[in-house]
Amino acid sequence: MSYMRSEERQRQILSCAKRVFAERGFHAANVSHICEAAGIGRGTLYQYFTNKRSVLTAILRETLQRVTAHMEAVRVATAPLPAPERVKRSAVQAFNANELKELLSVVFDDSDTLRILLREAVGLDVEIESMLAEIDAVVTGIVERDLRRALVAGLIRELDPRAVAVLIVGGVEKLALAALRGSEQIDLDGIVREATALFAIGTFSDRLQPD
Repeated sequence: MSYMRSEERQRQILSCAKRVFAERGFHAANVSHICEAAGIGRGTLYQYFTNKRSVLTAILRETLQRVTAHMEAVRVATAPLPAPERVKRSAVQAFNANELKELLSVVFDDSDTLRILLREAVGLDVEIESMLAEIDAVVTGIVERDLRRALVAGLIRELDPRAVAVLIVGGVEKLALAALRGSEQIDLDGIVREATALFAIGTFSDRLQPD
């Protein structure tokens, strides 16, 4: 009997696996749990993945591809920034919040992905840690590029874009991880609001117009 592989089936398996890993934890979850959630037999799953680790790797790879595609889309769509003398601080803060929220929505496609990236996949092995580091590097790179643009435009003071980008991304991740540890509902809007407000206090240019 022959079986037909399909992208739709693979997406279904990954979607169900994300939920299983997020709810049960990677170590407690097994292939049977994923198959049950997806309504398939082991034979079907093994057409696509070798084991549960390869399923997790595919989830991380999918996330990396999504973030990389966003980085390229932002690069292509980049428009010149206005002079600081023409912009109010509140407008810049709102713009930054929107950009950060959009980026986080791409990285943390859903709450299950967020739990996997920040909790379940951390420390599993060298290859998976490398993939997590690559995702983090792309996200930090996007924030750093935005900071460099703002610096050139005079919207923010003289600073080290790389260092500040690491602080922003790291702070957001810590806030989200703290919520996960407390079994709280992740409030991305709240995280973005607080991170952007803190960013505004320390980085805005004196040339920006007061509100």
